[in-house]
Amino acid sequence: MELLERVRAALPPAEEKRMFGGVAFMVDGALACSVGSRGLLVRTGPERFDELVARPTVEPMVMKGRASRGWVDVHASVLEDDDALAGWLEVGVAAARAAR
Repeated sequence: MELLERVRAALPPAEEKRMFGGVAFMVDGALACSVGSRGLLVRTGPERFDELVARPTVEPMVMKGRASRGWVDVHASVLEDDDALAGWLEVGVAAARAAR
C-alpha cells in the first residue's frame, strides 16, 4: 500500500499497531493517525475538529455508528501530494502530543 509507506517515511519515529482496520501510528506514546483502505484517519483534537471536518473529502470518524469529535477520515485522493500528506500528519502528531 503506497500511502502506508509514505506515512512511514514522513512521520517522526513512531510505533505501529494494527487497529481501526489498518495500521495505526503512535508518536511519543499517543495515537496520531492510522492508514486504512479509505485513506488516513487523523487525530485532530476537539479544538481543530470543526475547522478540519469542514474541508472537502474530510469526514468525522464514525465508529459503531457514532461520530467522534477529535478524529477525521481524510480521503486518499487528497493525500496524493506530499505536502498535503505532510500537513495532515503534522495535525495528527500535534494532537497526539497535546493529548499526553
